Amino acid sequence: MNPLERLEKEFPNLTRSEQAITEYILKNPMTVIRYSLTQIAREARTSNTAVIRLCQKLGYQGFSEFKFSLSRAALSDTKKNDSPEEDEGKDSMSAIVSQYVTYLNQMAAETDMDIVRQIASLMCRTPRLAVMGYNRTGFSASQLSYRLSRMGMANYLVTDQVVMQDYMEIFGPGDVCIIFSISLKTYKETVQRLKKNGATVVLFTMNGTTPLKKNCDYFVCLPQISYNRRMGFLDDQTLFFVFIEVLLSETARVLNRTGGKESL
Repeated sequence: MNPLERLEKEFPNLTRSEQAITEYILKNPMTVIRYSLTQIAREARTSNTAVIRLCQKLGYQGFSEFKFSLSRAALSDTKKNDSPEEDEGKDSMSAIVSQYVTYLNQMAAETDMDIVRQIASLMCRTPRLAVMGYNRTGFSASQLSYRLSRMGMANYLVTDQVVMQDYMEIFGPGDVCIIFSISLKTYKETVQRLKKNGATVVLFTMNGTTPLKKNCDYFVCLPQISYNRRMGFLDDQTLFFVFIEVLLSETARVLNRTGGKESL
């Protein structure tokens, strides 16, 4: 049963607010595929929370999963109408791009840009900056470190757990440590020790419920595209890489505004 059929089936059991959202989706399915969560909520004259609640009531993890399911249903209908000679690679390209666009739109809608700007400002004025990542997120940490170096901003790249332990002791007041992680299974001691020593901890993760959030000075949670296996084996680092571009854009603005330095 595709998402539109589920909506029609559950319509009598929905609240008035949910029915209003449902009516908008049923009338504008292709628009929903293109729009972000915030745009959908605004067009349906409701809230982001109400839209997410409706998606969960239908059995989806959230809006992003519902949106992908809707995209896939639309793609499936298109494939049925394709001629036998149609290049199958074209469908793969469209499907994968659509999946990433869905999650990128979610990231754009949910990310607090005021927090991102504060982090950019902090990076520009700290005397010592470390960028940490382990295993797969080491690639994201390396990307941010490399791009910062190209901008003339000195930083320490740490992708080894043993070296991370050293930085727990070295970093203190005024120093900033940026950590990339998806699950945060290996960072509990790192975050707690850095905070105990007075360092500023910035966490970029895909785990919004982590208890480590309370130990971080700045916390940004991005959507996790690999969480839903129905969407295929897509990599979370793509979202981190795009977020890095956003962060670097804000950092460049700070540098241009301050002539390369911000006062402590």
